[in-house]
Amino acid sequence: MSRLLLVAAALLLPAVQDAVAAEAYPVRPIRLIVPFVSGGGTDLLARLVTPRFSEALGQQVVVDNRGGAGSVLGTQLVAKATPDGYTLGMIDTAFAINPSLADKLPYDSERDFSFVAIVATSPSLLVAYPGLKVRTLQELITAAKKNPGKITFGSAGVGSSSHLSSEMFKTAAKIDLLHIPYKGAGASVIEVIGGHADLTIAVPGAMLPQIQAGALVPLAITGKKSSPLLPNVPTFAAAGFPSVNPESFRFIIAPAGLPAAVQATLGKALGVALASSDLQARLTENGFDPERLTDREARAFVLREIQKWRQAVKDSGAKNN
Repeated sequence: MSRLLLVAAALLLPAVQDAVAAEAYPVRPIRLIVPFVSGGGTDLLARLVTPRFSEALGQQVVVDNRGGAGSVLGTQLVAKATPDGYTLGMIDTAFAINPSLADKLPYDSERDFSFVAIVATSPSLLVAYPGLKVRTLQELITAAKKNPGKITFGSAGVGSSSHLSSEMFKTAAKIDLLHIPYKGAGASVIEVIGGHADLTIAVPGAMLPQIQAGALVPLAITGKKSSPLLPNVPTFAAAGFPSVNPESFRFIIAPAGLPAAVQATLGKALGVALASSDLQARLTENGFDPERLTDREARAFVLREIQKWRQAVKDSGAKNN
């Protein structure tokens, strides 16, 4: 009998250890992988959220930029990590686009992740290099028709939401722009500021200082209404292009198999962080719309987005290199 009890105890030990670990979580800093280089909208959001998120968890959440392959490299790191809550990812619309863009991903977008929560959505702002000498969307269209294929559009990478948004605009306006993919939205913005690309599209807040300094010219914004940050910049719809209206979203993921107690702790802490008035104000002033979708709601939302972007990828003809 004693031997049977010992065997039973040994079998139960891993479950007990997991329960104790989950109850104590977190006991060390947490890594939040951002699968883009620094300076883009997803990186900006991560750095806005992590101070309050860290405070709510009682442990530091450290942003770790791992850009490359249109966010696939960093996302793969999350998928392959131990599901203990100490490796998370701040992911954006690219996650929903990549399954249609790549012949094969090194992870399964539906099965290899725990979805913690949707954090924010945001419109996208089309900006131009001042040297292009266009101040409105119509002036851009006129210039593009006079110089087909010569005006360049920098994006966050092949098949990124900024790339597909530019393809939507090209189709709607019947113009030809030359696409230049970069390793993230931050890189594309820097290249436009430097005059190495003529146009790009990104989160408004990530570009506001450059716009105010005259280094970028805002032309149009996605969404149903103009941004309070740039009230004089029209929406694409108001400018005559209602089909150019993609919405960017950003959410937190973890590896599949995250213990329920850890998932609950993360969700609760994130809810506390997002409920703080100062964080909500900072998100709004940087062009984000605070969002709070729980793990189940987030999974359902993302799976719908994967289906939605399939047609956009097909129409664009975009393919991973």
